[in-house]
Parts: sequence; C-alpha cells; structure tokens
Amino acid sequence: MARPGVYPPPDPTTPRKAPWDHVEELCNKLDILIAALGITVPVEPGFPPVVPGVPPVLPDFPEFPSYGPIVEKLEEIKNLLTILDIKGVISWQAGPILPLYYEKINTTGTFSSEMMNWKEGKRLMIKVTSTLDQDATIQVLGNIENSVIGSVNINAGLNCAANSAITVGMAWDDWHPYIGCQATLATAPTKGMIKVQALVQR
Repeated sequence: MARPGVYPPPDPTTPRKAPWDHVEELCNKLDILIAALGITVPVEPGFPPVVPGVPPVLPDFPEFPSYGPIVEKLEEIKNLLTILDIKGVISWQAGPILPLYYEKINTTGTFSSEMMNWKEGKRLMIKVTSTLDQDATIQVLGNIENSVIGSVNINAGLNCAANSAITVGMAWDDWHPYIGCQATLATAPTKGMIKVQALVQR
C-alpha cells in the first residue's frame, strides 16, 4: 500500500523530436531515393539532371510543420517512376485447359496427340489420364514447327499405369515452341481411352 506524502516527479526521458524535425528527416530520405532513381533517368529538356553524391539543397522549413515539401518529393518520385516505366509485379496466372488428345484405344502401337503452341508462357504442365486396362508409355515431344513429324523426345518416357493419371511439368531447359506427346501401348487394351490435357502458366 502506498504511503501518503509528496513524491518527486520521475526522471525526464529523452525528449521527442519536434514535428518539423520528422518532416526534414523524411525529406532527406526521399531525396536519397530521388537521387538513386535519377541516376538511370535520361536527361531531357526541362528535367534537371541529378548529380550523384551532391545532396540537394533543402528549403527552410517554417516554424510550424508543413507537409508541402513531402508532397513535392513524392510527386517528383512519381514522375521519375513514370519516365523509367517501372510497372508493378503481376502474379502468374494459369490459362485455360487445352485438350490435346481424347481417343479410345484397343490396339497396340504409338498414338500421337496434337502439338500445342508454347511460344508464350512461363511454365507448362501436361496431364495424361488413362482408363485403359493396360499400361502405356508416355513420351513428351518438342518441335520448332507445329507438327509431330520431325519432333524430338524431351527427356525419357514415363509409365502411365492402367486406370491412372500422371502429370509432367516442363522445366526451363525443356522449352520448345511446340509441345505434344505420344502414348505407346505394347499390349492391346480391351477397354478404355487416353485423355491428354495441357495447362500453361503465364
């Protein structure tokens, strides 16, 4: 329980900065950003060049804090970003599912899908769905032309077991303008079909 009486005030803490000191500090930081952007901005008529290493002269701030200088600095940064044509980062998005093959198979042999255009896009995934009662070997193909003829194998073939599905994700080094795949059956199935689909991430 506190004892009655008069107690001295606590020791004073570090005084806070005056509001105009915060304005000046923020302006200094914005000047650094403006100088960094100005290094890569071409000099145009009416646009003063920025001299690296030479800090800009700050105006005298009023006794009462004013945020006008900060607004001016932000507007200058906006103009610099417009000149540099800096655009925001857009997240990758998947395009529509593209059907490449969808047929019943009841004989042995090699069956080719259509070739798809991969000239644009960053990543590609191929999905093979099999309802066959026999295993199939799936081989991804690549070509510089929109044709299975003259295409080359991309990596080794993959086994797609009966009544199953597999996906193949294409790596950067696997890029070809046109992509397709082949399914090889060593044993004739008695029922089922193979469906091949592709998805491009842009």
